[in-house]
Formats: sequence, structure tokens, C-alpha cells
Amino acid sequence: MSDQSALKAEFERLHGFWSDACQQALQENAPFFGDYLVMARAALEGGHLDRKLCDLVMIAASASVTHLNAEATALHIEGALSHGATRKEIAETLQIASVLGIHAYMVGVPALIEEATAAGHSVDALFPLNAQFEKVKAEFTAARGYWSDQLETMVRSSPAFFEGYTAFSSTPWRHGTLAPVVKELLYVAIDVSTTHLFEPGVRIHTRNALRYGATPAQVLQVMQVVSCLGFQSFLLGAAHLARAAS
Repeated sequence: MSDQSALKAEFERLHGFWSDACQQALQENAPFFGDYLVMARAALEGGHLDRKLCDLVMIAASASVTHLNAEATALHIEGALSHGATRKEIAETLQIASVLGIHAYMVGVPALIEEATAAGHSVDALFPLNAQFEKVKAEFTAARGYWSDQLETMVRSSPAFFEGYTAFSSTPWRHGTLAPVVKELLYVAIDVSTTHLFEPGVRIHTRNALRYGATPAQVLQVMQVVSCLGFQSFLLGAAHLARAAS
């Protein structure tokens, strides 16, 4: 497919939106634009996720703290609305993506403990296992539906902080409308995103998604959809290139 009008129509059909950046990218290199659509078609029409969920995946990845592509987030929200998503579902998706900041703590605390131990400090003295630890662990397990040993040091280091995180991360689980399996697939999306690549989270949330009834094919399609976001590099650059060359 090389005709620009046909390429534009196919992009709009797949994504539910069009933009000036898309137009500039199309004009800059129509063959490359068309080759992207081959990949996007395979990802978005893989048959295991509905189009609305594909849009929510792209919103979560674009809006996550490791990416923060404001224009892409806005456009994928437009696409999600065109494919039947509600405002509440999109807001919930953004809430789910907002928990990604905790990975600073999840990565940092084990390193702190290792270095403190190497420096002669006692972990049990610094971060004792006590009744408050058990309380916060129980609250998280009840609110989020799982527990991972990787969370233990995070709770031990500051039960009060982790209690706050439990409340913050559990809001979509207490008040949201998306099914648990959808929530877990969105966590997979933000963890597997190229701007994050947080393998422990990918494993935890893939395990949870399968437990809630997702198929391996659905998890795989999430990964394919997120992989398509690499095209944002060309959309971003083509717009600047057009201005620089004018």
C-alpha cells in the first residue's frame, strides 16, 4: 500500500485518530509509514484483545512515568473514546499506570539493604519484622489479591509508606469498573514497555493475569501492541524535521 490517502484511511481505521504529526510522517516517508501499518495491523487485529483494550494498553504505556508522551496519550484517549471506552475506564487506566513510580522503591530498597549489610548494619535491627509488617502485608494481599516475596523488604523498610502505597494502588480495585484480568494486562503493558523493561513486574502481573483467566495469546498481544509505540519516534522526529527543513 503506497497511496497516501489509502495509508491515512488505514491508520485512522486502526487507531481511531489522525493528527498533524501523522500527516507529516506520512509525507516524509510513505513506504515506512505503510510498513508500520503492517506491524500495527497484526498487533491491533490479533484477535485476542478487543480494540478498546488495545487503546487502553497504548494509553497506559504512553502516560506511564517512564514515557510521558503527552501528545500520544491525548491521541490514544481520542482513539479509545472512538472505540467505545468510557471516561471512567480511561481514568482508571491512568490510575493503574500511575503506580509505576513505586518501582523506584522496589529496585532501590534491596540495593540499600545489601549495601547496609555489607557496611555492617543488621537488617533485623534496621527493619524488624513485627506486627505492623504483618498488618500491612495482610492489607495489601486483601486489596490487590496477591503477595510476592519481592515486596517483603519494601514493607519491612517502611510499613507506613507501603501502607500508603497500598491505598494509592488499590483505588482502581476498590472503585474501578475494569475487570481484574484487564487491570493485570495493563500492568503487564507498563512493565514490559521499552522505556521500562521491568522484568520482575512483567512476571508478577503475567502470572496474575493468567490466574484471572487471561490466555497466553492475550498477554502476547499486549506485548505486540506496546511494541508498536516505537513508531512514536518517527512521528515525533518527522514533525521537527518538517519544521527544520522549511
